[in-house]
Amino acid sequence: MKRHAITGNNSAIAVFYTIVVAALITGVIGLVVFSLKGKSQPLTEVLSPTAAFISLATGLSLLGAVRGLPILRFCFGLVVFVGSIYSSLNSSPWVELLNSVNGPETSLRWPVTVFFILIGACLIFGISPTKRRVLWRFGGYSTMLAGLTYSLMCWYSDWFTWFGSHPMVVSVSVFYLFLFGLALLIGSYQDSDKGVVLSWRAMAMMIASVTVVCSTWFILSAAEVKRVEEQIVATMQLAQENRERVLLNNVNMMQRLTQRWQNISEGKLDALVELDVSSYLSDMPQITAIMLVDTDNEVLYEQSKQDTSSYWLLGTPDVANYFRDTAGTSGVLIPLESIRGEGNPVVLMRLPIFRDNEQGQPALYGYVISIFDFPALINPAKADYESILHSYANIGSQYLLRGMGDSTHIIDLKTEQPLSLYRHSLDMEIPLGGVVGLVGFYSGVQDLRSLANLYTIVIASGLLLSALLVISMEASQTLRSQRGQLRVQATHDGLTGLANRAVLEERLHEWCEHTIRTGNGIAVAFIDLDGFKPVNDSLGLLVGDKLLQETARRLQGCMRNGSIVGRFGGDEFIVLIPRLRSEHPVTDLINEVLTSISQPYHIDQYRLYLTASIGITTTLQSPPDPKQLIQHADMAMYQAKRQGRNHYQFYSSEISERFHSSVTLRNELQHVLEQGALKLHYQPIIRCGDRKIIGCEALLRWERDDGSFVSPADFIPLAEDTGQIIPISAWVLQQACEDGLKLRELGDFSMAVNLSAVQFNRANFIEALTHTLNLTGFPAKNLHLELTESVLMEDSGRAIKLLESLRERKFSISIDDFGTGFSSLSYLKMLPIDTLKIDQTFIKDVLSGEHDAAITKTIIGMAQQLHLTVTAEGVETLEQAEFVEQAGCHFMQGFYFARPMPMNELIALVEQQKNL
Repeated sequence: MKRHAITGNNSAIAVFYTIVVAALITGVIGLVVFSLKGKSQPLTEVLSPTAAFISLATGLSLLGAVRGLPILRFCFGLVVFVGSIYSSLNSSPWVELLNSVNGPETSLRWPVTVFFILIGACLIFGISPTKRRVLWRFGGYSTMLAGLTYSLMCWYSDWFTWFGSHPMVVSVSVFYLFLFGLALLIGSYQDSDKGVVLSWRAMAMMIASVTVVCSTWFILSAAEVKRVEEQIVATMQLAQENRERVLLNNVNMMQRLTQRWQNISEGKLDALVELDVSSYLSDMPQITAIMLVDTDNEVLYEQSKQDTSSYWLLGTPDVANYFRDTAGTSGVLIPLESIRGEGNPVVLMRLPIFRDNEQGQPALYGYVISIFDFPALINPAKADYESILHSYANIGSQYLLRGMGDSTHIIDLKTEQPLSLYRHSLDMEIPLGGVVGLVGFYSGVQDLRSLANLYTIVIASGLLLSALLVISMEASQTLRSQRGQLRVQATHDGLTGLANRAVLEERLHEWCEHTIRTGNGIAVAFIDLDGFKPVNDSLGLLVGDKLLQETARRLQGCMRNGSIVGRFGGDEFIVLIPRLRSEHPVTDLINEVLTSISQPYHIDQYRLYLTASIGITTTLQSPPDPKQLIQHADMAMYQAKRQGRNHYQFYSSEISERFHSSVTLRNELQHVLEQGALKLHYQPIIRCGDRKIIGCEALLRWERDDGSFVSPADFIPLAEDTGQIIPISAWVLQQACEDGLKLRELGDFSMAVNLSAVQFNRANFIEALTHTLNLTGFPAKNLHLELTESVLMEDSGRAIKLLESLRERKFSISIDDFGTGFSSLSYLKMLPIDTLKIDQTFIKDVLSGEHDAAITKTIIGMAQQLHLTVTAEGVETLEQAEFVEQAGCHFMQGFYFARPMPMNELIALVEQQKNL
């Protein structure tokens, strides 16, 4: 009978024993930690006692199978089988047999445990007979496939929740599922009666290396969980402080109002009450209603932002009882009826008013009752629902309330109990109202999932390295000789003589391992030459090569204290700096590199100048992983380029977040473009004087599926960088013209469209613009093109020619956001434009800021002298509208008249205007 290649193969045996030792060590670590710490919150159980026990039992059973110890194999195989059945039943939603038994929240669910049941069955039946070998091979292949599939699913969104609630427990468990399947497959080809073993040296090395790998994984995971736990506590404390401060500020605000009403004369009280209430309701969005009641709680005055009165709250049982028990004193209460009835909780604050009676003695006059919107007052941190922690106010030990921006999420604890891997509670002091519990639930499992997958890669890489190490010790001299020859390769870059990329990565890998063991920090600097490509393109590759060689020589001259410089590729270099020391900071070396590179280069007959942008990261900012260190340094380098070049930038997590956010937003934007989901809204432009609508401005809107809008300030610059602005601009122009034709059916209305810098500077810009007008039939004289000052300053000569060409074609040109750029007045008079649009930042404070008012009047006066029309943007109040009209503006737009709206709503608004 033909012998299978796996049978007796030292490499396969080494892998098998690596899996067995890993299972044993993992189980021991988990049980030891559990015995020392005991039961804790689910988040901190990175290795649950159930998983640790099954891992230990599986390892012992596999060891008994391959060493010919049937009792050991059978007993612990039975433990695996029974324990997996229990876990499967305990996690299955359709099984009610064990409803009285509450398993741990970190338990694995049935899609995983069913394969551990299969593993247990295989171990019970052993290897020897042919049929049992078939069972092992079936179990091995199916378990490997399941483990691999589940591991891949753990990388995608929240799919790991199919297998368990704790991402770290799930990630390592499905990885071990794959390993156990591989062990079954290898074991099915071995002869258990021969007691397959490795040399004691190989076993000692394996135990040591696997112990380091498993311990490292556990330490990394536990440290991350500890960090998350500390972050949760800190976040809760910060949330507590913020909310208490906001509450205190609002109490002080209402107390000042009460003092004003106490001290005013009787004849002026009514007018002051009406004035103050209107002012408070207008200026303070958190207040929804204010009422003045007498000592019998009869309303003397009430004003509310809603159409309906809030007086009914005073008659609810909890409010009436509270006011009766605290008569004559101040108090704060959250009416339960506002939670149960409307689902819109409010905070009711009552402050007594004492005024002099006829005898001149202070007497209780009545109460000021203020009603606050709950999410705006108790829970003002609108970013709370975007963080890793969801915090709730515990009201009456019955309700949990969480502000969601403009609404409140309500949990009735009688019918619902929130499930979370971690829960933290604090007491929040409410001025005048005692204490309210603040409860936080951890919700950042997605971030933990990414790290769990990363740490699983760490343990997988470590176990693979351990297996390879054992294989190398067991291999023949020929194999060792061949491995030695493979390591002898070219180690330097052919052009510059520096270390090449492979050597850099290898050395960095060695230093990272050393850092993990010793804690000594290392730094990586990613250097990119500024201005090299134009030299290389214009003067030729030969000059470019010499320039790189001279740069390499200068870099090499800057190295000291064991630092290594290598060429990463093209005009990119990497510097590795070991053993960071306070007496020799990294910046000393980097500044020396910048100075050296910035010196003039004498290449052939040319005198050339270069600078460099340098990104730096250390093991203080990045994990000791070669790929991540290089990647983070590369990200920091790009940030240095954005900051003006000839500069260095240290890596921070914010840089990664910006890169990730940019990539995510770009992908979403591309999807939106493909789906045609962008929209145009139109804001009316009002003529000063009669305040009639004479046109509108097209504004681009991106609405997500959840109803939220992405700010144009976020995606327009990204679209310009990626080139997506070209199809967006073409669509905006065509859609605005088509909608403009609908509007022109009601009169001679204009359409204003903003032009991007990329669109304006394209070679065929005017041809594309003309083609769109020919296609839609929209008249050029009614199309107002708006550009910012910065667009025109990029190439002023070309910009003026383009504007003159547009004027010849009857287009109207406007300078948008005027006053925020840096163009000179002498340059302005040369521009062939028609309109200046005053930026809303000046209009906002024209009434309160004398400088803004003066600037605005100056702009209007200057425009009149240049025979330009003026449009004021951002008019939000009647007073602002009157100001710009009196100052001489021709047109205005802003929220006071109308917010941007779809075209059908604008048409309805125009028709309504015509009917007036």
